[in-house]
Amino acid sequence: MLRREITRSYIFILLGVLLAMASCRSSQPTFSFGKRPSGLAVDTSQRLLEKAFLKKSRKLDRVARRLERRNARYAKTHVDRKVARVIQVARSYRGTPYRFGGTTRIGMDCSGLLCTSFKTIDVTLPRNSTDQSKFGRTVRNHEIREGDLVFFGANKFSNRITHVGMVTDVKGKEQVTFIHASTSLGVIEDNLYSNYYQKIFIKAVRPKI
Repeated sequence: MLRREITRSYIFILLGVLLAMASCRSSQPTFSFGKRPSGLAVDTSQRLLEKAFLKKSRKLDRVARRLERRNARYAKTHVDRKVARVIQVARSYRGTPYRFGGTTRIGMDCSGLLCTSFKTIDVTLPRNSTDQSKFGRTVRNHEIREGDLVFFGANKFSNRITHVGMVTDVKGKEQVTFIHASTSLGVIEDNLYSNYYQKIFIKAVRPKI
């Protein structure tokens, strides 16, 4: 009888230990080695990566656009300052008499005026108007701006360049002032759209600065 009681007690104790072990095992995390993540997990991770990449890409695009605008503003300001300097120097020669081959205040010819003025910003123009017409790119009439070179022929029937000036002010569609050394009046400023100059105007060129 006593042995039966002891045996029963051992059985209860053993069952208790087994239940406790089972409880502990179930509370511990389970790990699966070599098991691939589900399709949903892969899709979610991929979407998160794509979203992060897109966000970074957009940020880089914004930075690139800002740098591009800043560089463009700097380049334009840099050129404008040079053009302003050339115009200032050219205007300082107003009233100087015309002299063929002249490059001083004693006398100045049309191409000499531009050579002397551009030299102050370390730009060397060709010495004659024909070669100066090739120093840069041709611009359309509505694109003309300060600093552009304007070329003329001897008369309305001629396409051979014989005279040159430089645009000093653009106030409107037909209010474009240019400075040049006139054979009869010396260094003066005139309106490009006056009847006389429109008849002999050939083209405008933006010089390489």
